[in-house]
Amino acid sequence: MMKRIAVVTGATGGIGGMFVKRICLMDDIEEVWAIGRNKDKLERLRSQDQKIVPVAADLSSDGVEAICGLISEKSPDIRILVNNAGTGYMGPFERMEKKQVADICRLNCSVPSELISISLPYMHEGARILNISSASSFQPNPYLAMYSASKVYLKNFSRAINAELKSRKITATAVCPGWVDTGMLPRTKAGSKIKYAGMIAPEIVVDKALKDSARGKDMSVPGVFAKYFRFYSKITPANIVMSQWIRSIRKYI
Repeated sequence: MMKRIAVVTGATGGIGGMFVKRICLMDDIEEVWAIGRNKDKLERLRSQDQKIVPVAADLSSDGVEAICGLISEKSPDIRILVNNAGTGYMGPFERMEKKQVADICRLNCSVPSELISISLPYMHEGARILNISSASSFQPNPYLAMYSASKVYLKNFSRAINAELKSRKITATAVCPGWVDTGMLPRTKAGSKIKYAGMIAPEIVVDKALKDSARGKDMSVPGVFAKYFRFYSKITPANIVMSQWIRSIRKYI
């Protein structure tokens, strides 16, 4: 009999770790495949719950192929797929190295798409896909250009395939938080304290995302700030929003 599983990438981070924790509480999930690069962190994660199956994989290289092989071998019933792994860069695009450019395109766009393609044959009615996009997908973001653009891809891709998969009763949800307090964000820059407007805790993002996906929504926008920003970006010309964004981050660049 096929095991009912969840697959979570970027599982050792703040949002990914919270998804693992919350999904472990679901009675209909037998295993949570926690995917990450750091084996020590994965082992610590496994100690939290017997449902957790650590999968060490580097998604920037051959990790997708390894996961594909594991899914093919185990033939599970994939109930939830969370594409949380990703990367970013804040600063002028012209300072980015070629590898940084390629990594953002691969990790933020290609990898989630490939994992969905691999997983869909093993997903059935009621299955859910959650792709971690960002409130930065609501506008162009100078000095965060590639990250922002990659999250637009993930948002639009999620909403499009959600419509395609309705006939199979599978949901795809783009999760679009603003700043999230994961402990990974830098707190100071050149001696100045960095202010993150509307920062929220990972559990707020995850709890709302799981509720929204269960309701069949194609987008989940957690937190008052992200909701406001989505509305503001719709009614305000992009050049004005970009100018305001540049003024707010100039001292950190």
